[in-house]
Amino acid sequence: MNNTMRIIFVFLVTAASFLFPVSNSFASSFPFRSIAVGDSVPPVSVTDYKTKQSVSFASFKGKPFVILFWGGADQPAKKERSIKAFTSLQDLMPFFEQRKIAVISVNVQEDPAAVIEEIVTQSKSAVPMYIDSGKTLYGDLGIFVMPALLLIDKDGKVVTGMGYSHDIIDRLKGECEILLGEKNREQVEEALRPKVVDKSPEEKSALRFVGMAQVLIKRGQNDGAIREYQEAIKVYPAIGGDAYIELGCLYLDIGNFDEADKMLEKGLKMTPGSLRGQICSARILAQDNVQDGISELESLLLRKSQSPDIHYVLGTFYEKLPNVDKAAKEYRKAYELLERQSSME
Repeated sequence: MNNTMRIIFVFLVTAASFLFPVSNSFASSFPFRSIAVGDSVPPVSVTDYKTKQSVSFASFKGKPFVILFWGGADQPAKKERSIKAFTSLQDLMPFFEQRKIAVISVNVQEDPAAVIEEIVTQSKSAVPMYIDSGKTLYGDLGIFVMPALLLIDKDGKVVTGMGYSHDIIDRLKGECEILLGEKNREQVEEALRPKVVDKSPEEKSALRFVGMAQVLIKRGQNDGAIREYQEAIKVYPAIGGDAYIELGCLYLDIGNFDEADKMLEKGLKMTPGSLRGQICSARILAQDNVQDGISELESLLLRKSQSPDIHYVLGTFYEKLPNVDKAAKEYRKAYELLERQSSME
């Protein structure tokens, strides 16, 4: 199949299993009782949450599709898991958009409007929302594990289904790549389960220095931590971008901006997606112009809105302006996100 085809993803998201907690190994199996791979999806209709118009799944026939269902978020723990699932899916939207993959969600538990709005707002989800009135689809599919994922081909037949696990987003990407012909099954499986390669004596030695550095950081001994990271890099320069980034952030903390800039630049070349590295780089920008630092972090928030670290550092920037109201807002948001993460652990 080529990249011009459209896929609609059905990501069935709720907080717990039907009757009992679900382990990762059990949840990752096919989570539907009433359908199987190769079956046609029931031609039921769902209701657009905003327009209240009825849409039949039969109307998607002729193009591959997946439909995203969730529900049961009336309890705090379930609500947090639903928010986490929506947030993870939203983070993957650039992947979908590049491949012209459409994404929708369907609430299969008839949650109150206030609950739906809260989850959409907190997750900053832009995924179109539909309602399974009367839980028709919920019953027709025989969903017994939540959250679950269902991928359907252009003929309306089930390609694959999977329950929630720690790597569901990676597996979701892999199934999309297989369907689009970008990768084969072997390549996806290899990416999900990379081969373990024994570390060299130099790398093992460097990792011991890194471990000691992390201990010293917890004790507040930044000077000692810097020395440990320096030794790690000296012993094994290819240790990875994170070590350079951590060293750069430590230099920043003690006010050595030149060395901080050098280490961060090197680290981000090796690990360009490092959130910590990007935050520390924004802190360096703010030394000369606070507004530049604010602009950098606000850009990061477009992709990582649920990061307490970004909100906290943004609060320190606003405090320097000074803009007490905005600083307080960012500090409060950082605290709320930390509380949420703590409750989900």
